[in-house]
Amino acid sequence: MAVVALVACEQPAPHAASASNFNVAAYVQQEAKRLQAAQPAILKTVKTEHAPTETIQLNHVNWGDELAVFEDADITKPTLQEYYSRQEQELPDGSKAVSYQRIPDAKAPVSRLLLQISPSGNLQRLEATMHDENLLFYSERNAILEANPQNGHLQSYRINGVQKLIFSDSLHYSIHVNL
Repeated sequence: MAVVALVACEQPAPHAASASNFNVAAYVQQEAKRLQAAQPAILKTVKTEHAPTETIQLNHVNWGDELAVFEDADITKPTLQEYYSRQEQELPDGSKAVSYQRIPDAKAPVSRLLLQISPSGNLQRLEATMHDENLLFYSERNAILEANPQNGHLQSYRINGVQKLIFSDSLHYSIHVNL
């Protein structure tokens, strides 16, 4: 009986989830924890509209902060499900693409989420478009994360976005990180 209780309490690995119930937040948290422990060197390129492109190598990164934008793309919370239409398609390589599109007039920050899940259940690619707007601020971010299809480990990500404060010009930016 004790063995059954232990098995029932065990959390499933986010990498091995099916395409229909892939937990984005759990994946991001697991990768942040793994990368925080490993601290791999990264090459980070940042470009803003009115400044030259800057590329730096970093040997120590706070992965929780680095990957927070992808955790923001999690729409698996039950309160958000009603705001999205969902389509699933099997791709020629055996992977599955699951697309979530925000329904018109829904008040949810993620307008589009695309997950590509490998045949073994690992995340290969995540694409998200997110909006945030209030009386003083507007933000739009397009975030793409690419992972190794064999083990689901993060390989690279990029974020393209725009921010606008009510009394200032828009700031367009691009961030690209390779591990």
